[in-house]
Amino acid sequence: MRTRLLEADPDLARNLPPDTVRALSPHLVADVLELPAGDWSPDRAEPHAGHLGYLILEGLILRRTEINGARSGELISHGDLIRPWLEEPISFSNFEWRVMEPSRLAVLDRRVGVRLCSRPELSAALLDRLTLRTRSLAIHAATENMRGLEHRLLTLFWHLAERWGRREQDVVVVPIQLTHETLSLLVGARRPSVTTALGSLAERGALRRRADGDWVLQGLPPAGP
Repeated sequence: MRTRLLEADPDLARNLPPDTVRALSPHLVADVLELPAGDWSPDRAEPHAGHLGYLILEGLILRRTEINGARSGELISHGDLIRPWLEEPISFSNFEWRVMEPSRLAVLDRRVGVRLCSRPELSAALLDRLTLRTRSLAIHAATENMRGLEHRLLTLFWHLAERWGRREQDVVVVPIQLTHETLSLLVGARRPSVTTALGSLAERGALRRRADGDWVLQGLPPAGP
């Protein structure tokens, strides 16, 4: 399967005039890698020189890290750019990928990369994606150091809401399916403790899970500096 990249991810071309986007779109066609839910073992070797990576079009992927028995997780979803063959050269670490929801990835091979890099606006948009993902990881790291599990969970969900949420009347919906086990990875806690904290947040009306699996936030996000 193939897709017109600028139609599948219009935000890439946000700094280009509409006429330019219409002219470029038929020429920026990428192969699509479809991943079913379950464990994913991407090739650890770079496909070829000049391969830019994979742009997430749909779905949800969890990247798990384990170091000396300690675990953490990173959520990756639409708009994120990944290069899964690049792993930190740390002998005592282990990395795993799990597809949480069926996902579609645009393959930014050399052919596509040449066309993308011909327009600095598109190259800059891809760099923005990598930069935002790095900053998101920094926020996750800071969240894990917060006192109080309920506070950590609320901060995590408001961060996810700013990335992928949508407002519905007086609430914010985070349309991501997350189990208590996955949440425990993201906030550095044990699953039973996460279950208890989520129950307390639901009683307060701050955070609840709908029947369809989406999460609903009510109230205000954490106060800034």
